[in-house]
This record gives sequence, C-alpha cells and structure tokens, in this order.
Amino acid sequence: MNAHISELNMEVDVDVGLVENNATEKSPVASDEAITKGSLWLAIWTLSWPLFLNMVTIAFASFADIWVAGKLGSEAQAAVGVSGQISIFMILLAVALSSGTNALVSRFWGEGDKEKTIVAARQALLFSVLFGVCSAGLGLVLCRPLLHLLGASPAVEELGWDYLKFDLLAQLPFTVLWVSNSIFRARGNTRVPMIVMMLITAQVIALDYLLCIKPFHLGVAGIGMSWGIASILGLTLSLFLLKRSDLGECLNLRKMISEASVDWFKRLMKIGIPACVQDLAWVGGNGVLLVIFAHTMHPTATEAAWGIGWRLEEMLGGFPVYALSMAVATIVGQNLGAKQPERAALAGWQVALVGAGLNGIIAMVLFFGARQLAGAMTSDPLVLEYTVQYLRVVGLAQPFVAIWLILMGAMNGAGYTKWPMWASVICLAVIRLPLAWLLTITFGMGPIGCWYAVAIPAVLLGLLMLWQFKVGTWKLQQV
Repeated sequence: MNAHISELNMEVDVDVGLVENNATEKSPVASDEAITKGSLWLAIWTLSWPLFLNMVTIAFASFADIWVAGKLGSEAQAAVGVSGQISIFMILLAVALSSGTNALVSRFWGEGDKEKTIVAARQALLFSVLFGVCSAGLGLVLCRPLLHLLGASPAVEELGWDYLKFDLLAQLPFTVLWVSNSIFRARGNTRVPMIVMMLITAQVIALDYLLCIKPFHLGVAGIGMSWGIASILGLTLSLFLLKRSDLGECLNLRKMISEASVDWFKRLMKIGIPACVQDLAWVGGNGVLLVIFAHTMHPTATEAAWGIGWRLEEMLGGFPVYALSMAVATIVGQNLGAKQPERAALAGWQVALVGAGLNGIIAMVLFFGARQLAGAMTSDPLVLEYTVQYLRVVGLAQPFVAIWLILMGAMNGAGYTKWPMWASVICLAVIRLPLAWLLTITFGMGPIGCWYAVAIPAVLLGLLMLWQFKVGTWKLQQV
C-alpha cells in the first residue's frame, strides 16, 4: 500500500499526452476538450495508459532492488526492506509537494489562465529545490538513528546505512524531477513523465546489477547509488523537455528568483502539507510496525517478509492504482477550473470503478499465487512462509485500497486534502498500530497479526473515502 530515449527531438506542445514530433503539430485545444469535454472514458484512458506504463517500469526497478538484495543474503534483503521505509517516506515528501503543484496547475489550466499556470509551475519548481535540499539534509542526519529506533539488528542497521547514505543524496534531484513531471501531468501530458521514468528504470536495473553484483561488488550501497545516478539523468531530460514545452517560461531563472513569493509557497503548502501528513501516517506507521516486528520470535525473517510483501503488493496492485489516482487528479482539477464539478465527480466514480475491478483481479492473483510469487523472491523457508501469509491477508484488501487511493487522489486534485489527512491519520495510525500490537504481541499471533492490522484499516479507509467523495464537499474547495 505503499511506492520508480530516444525521442529527444520531441517538442512538448501537448494535447492529452501528445508528444509532438518535428513533422506533426496538433492544436492544444484538442487536449483540453479531451479532459473537459466529450467522453470521460476517453480522457481517463488517454491520461492513464502512459501513467500505467510509467508505474510498471518503476515496478521493474523495485523488483530489481529486492531481487539484487536477495542475491546478497537475507540480512541485505531485510536492510533494503527496513531502510526502504525511510527512503519511501522521503520520496513521498516529494510526491506530497507535487499534490499542491498538480492542484494549482491543473485548476489554472482548466480556467484557461496560461499566465497563472506558468507562475504556479515556476514557484513549485523553486520550492522543490529548497524542499529537496532540506529533506535530503535532514534525512542524512536522522536516518541512522531511525534505523536503530526501528529495531533493526546491528548487521541490518549497518547495511541499511550503506544503502541510505547514497539513496538520500538522490532526494534533491528526485524532488525536482517529480514536481517537473507533475507539471506535465497537470497540463494533460502524461507521455513525457512516462518516457523519463522509463529511462530512469532502465538505468536503475542495469546499475543495480553492475554496481551491486559484478563487476563492482559494492553490495547494497550500489542500490542507493543506482537511484542517485538515474535521478540526475532523468531530471536533466525532464527539464529539457519542459523548457521546450508551452510552459517553458516557467524555467526562467531570473523570474524564478526575483518573483519568489511567500504567498505562493503558502498556497502550495496548504495543499501539500495535509497530503504529506497522509503519507506520514502510512510510512510513519510502518516504522512503528518495524518496532513491533522486533518483538516477534524471528524479527529478521519478519522484516525481510515485510520488505518482499509490500514491494510485490506495490508492483502488482499499487502502481496501476497510483497511475489511475494521478490521472483522476488532473481530470478533477481541470474540470473544477472549467466550472464543471459534476463532470469532475463522474470522473472520480468511473476511475474508482476501474481501479476496484482491476485490484479485484490482483487480489485473486496475490491470494492464489502467493507461494509462487514469494518463492521467486526468497529461498529462506521462514521468510517464504511469512511472505505468503502477507500476500494472502493483505491481498484480499486490494479493491478497497484502490478505492481509497483513487478517491483520495481525486480529492487531492481538487486541493481538498485536510479531510483525507484526518481519515488517514485515524485509520493508519490510531487504529492500525494498536491493533497490530494487540494481535501480534498480546494475542501472540506473530507476523500474521501485523498483516491483519494492515488489511483491516485499509478496508475501513476505502469505505470512508467512498462516503466523503459522495458527500461532495471537495467540489467547493478553493485553491
């Protein structure tokens, strides 16, 4: 439930995901009509399929990380699983910041105000640089104490630090990259982010093997290095394409510095901070789960199973739903800007239906194919058994996870982030964590108690998002 070219001549003049070649040019009006007029199913499809491929490629990179770690031993696999929670949290900070970017840029573009769209994009990029520097620095200072606090064994803690000290250096380029890509998505272009992430994924997969196994034999540190190198190259490409797009003026460095505005930062943070707290409730709660794992009979095996389980869950069920969530955020934002709240609501329901159906299939795959999937990731019998339990228990909650993430994405696209924040905190922290301790430690259920404590709040959160989206307060949100 948690989270990664050849066409360098292209001009990003865009309709919905249109990448214009030298010989072809289409009116940008067609893209706006695809989102704010005509068939919503067409708009959903046109926006979603590049995002889906985007997430599939990131899934391959995630698979490469855990596969390579598995080749280095169960302690390395546990280290990547534990430290991955810190890494994912840092990434989610960037994603949360992009929620504000998407809400503002899509709303102004839907209103037809190109000047405000450019200003919003420019301010978001400037803030992403400041945010990336601060979050990377803070992460480097705190990550080692956090590994110890999370209950990692000394060997796992040392390996986790080897991974994180390089991975966290990628926070700055990754933050700016994610915001740059979110500008494209908010405008209606999902192909450029797809191309950029495909390039990054190809590099990560290749570098994981070369740096970690042979010829360089750098161990888990090579996984962190892979993401750092790939993020820098991906950011370079994304900014190059953004400069050549119809929003290229947002990269005017002189205006970026001279027109820096506290008011714009406040507007971004008004949306972004609640979105960040949503993620903190999830990832921070995962950190507490790791402490609970330390009190089980086999903590290293439990940590390794958790690392494998959530990555498999992300790859199969999470990433496609994230793609739909990002697509519906753009559709909702632009339609609210175009003064079409009912069309925005209909888009949310349609995408939620698609996501729930897709994840219903994934639930069956995870439940009935749990042993085969886990066996491909580990040969340790105990880790294998715990992973199978995770996939079967958490797998059945996947349709509700889809509803939760998609409708939350729709409300985030409207800039309505406070209510989802409180719902996330209640379900993912106030309910999930005491329940995990009660089932795992007090009732002596072991790791499967934690797996139930992960699944039950996810179902509840999905039901709460259904109710609040139907109430419709989000349609009135001002940005």
